[in-house]
Amino acid sequence: MTLVFDRRAKFAGQPQTHAFLVGVSEYKHLPKATEPPDPEKFNLQRLASPALSVWEICRWLVANADSLARPLATIRLVMSPSAKEKPKLTPIDLGAGMKLTRTTIEAADWAHFVTEAKSWRDEAAADPKSMTFFYYSGHGLERLGRPLITLADFTDPAAGGVLQRSCEVAANFVLGMAPSANRPNIARTQFYFVDACRETVMDYPGLASPPGTVWDPLPGVDDRATPMFMASYPGSIAMAIAGKKTDFCEALIKSLENGAENLDMNDPQRRWPVTSFTLNTALDNHFLEKKTGQYAPATGTIFKKVTLRWLTSPPEVEFRLVIRPDAAIGVTGLALERMGGGFRKDIPPSAADHPYAVTSQAGIYQLTAKAAAGFAEITDTQVINQERRNWSISMAASPLAAPPAGDGARG
Repeated sequence: MTLVFDRRAKFAGQPQTHAFLVGVSEYKHLPKATEPPDPEKFNLQRLASPALSVWEICRWLVANADSLARPLATIRLVMSPSAKEKPKLTPIDLGAGMKLTRTTIEAADWAHFVTEAKSWRDEAAADPKSMTFFYYSGHGLERLGRPLITLADFTDPAAGGVLQRSCEVAANFVLGMAPSANRPNIARTQFYFVDACRETVMDYPGLASPPGTVWDPLPGVDDRATPMFMASYPGSIAMAIAGKKTDFCEALIKSLENGAENLDMNDPQRRWPVTSFTLNTALDNHFLEKKTGQYAPATGTIFKKVTLRWLTSPPEVEFRLVIRPDAAIGVTGLALERMGGGFRKDIPPSAADHPYAVTSQAGIYQLTAKAAAGFAEITDTQVINQERRNWSISMAASPLAAPPAGDGARG
């Protein structure tokens, strides 16, 4: 079974979201992690994180099906899990007493991938106001400046070339989802997430065969929004620990939960939108803090500001309070309060804990800073959200403070 979630009938005649999830860990023709890598197979080995990551993205989508900008109607899922991942693929609650288990999922090989991709495109072609969500996790490569994704039967010797059973995700896959004469009403908002490395494949004799193609793109006027979020920069790797979700999966779920910046004043329900722009900021913040150098800024054939989901309350954000100058750090206490209520925190003077880390909801905050001696009391107000996460407090010397030694008046 590949269509694992289906609410098309419930939302018939309305714009919908259609998701396609692909997770590849168990590559049939790559060496196991305990075996030596093969240079003729790009030194790639089997994995033990991508299938689990896709499973958890599926779980998140089901749990948040009604908070998306368009209600979630379908999820198509193919995956090839490793033995290490299988026990961790716990059932997903689909509601109405139904559960999704791993035993019903088809392998993420080329045949299933192409079949489901075409069905996914057909679903998306019904309404231009619909939205698509594509998430891939597995081995990726970079060839001629183009990112490739690979399927479970990648490097199959019977496939006719070592790059077969892979496809150029932007040049072929995304472009093939563009409006065309046969699909003039395809969804105009399309999100792509590629959780993979992008190690460079050098072109040399023997690698002349191009990757496989899912379809022959014949686009018309392309007026879509196609934000694409990559887990790595060209030539670099994506991080993961075997048997756990990938770093990018963890970051994406966190950003989907909290990646809003401001209340939408034009929204009748006064909600907080997670958009392509705010999601990009949230992912960037996550990896800047981890200092892995992993996440590449969002790209896309057409990158526009479009909403992926709505939050009904302010998102949780992490921010830091920084006191300046250094002489004020150990003697200044802070009182922080979220205007409108819901949060208050008193921070005693401490050099050891500086800069001070705070986790709370986004919003407008008022801060009062009092020093034991030498500095004037100040009150400051600031908006705190995903964009503004560092609050610098500049303490001015008190006019009543004693002048430094040697600076007194001379008689």
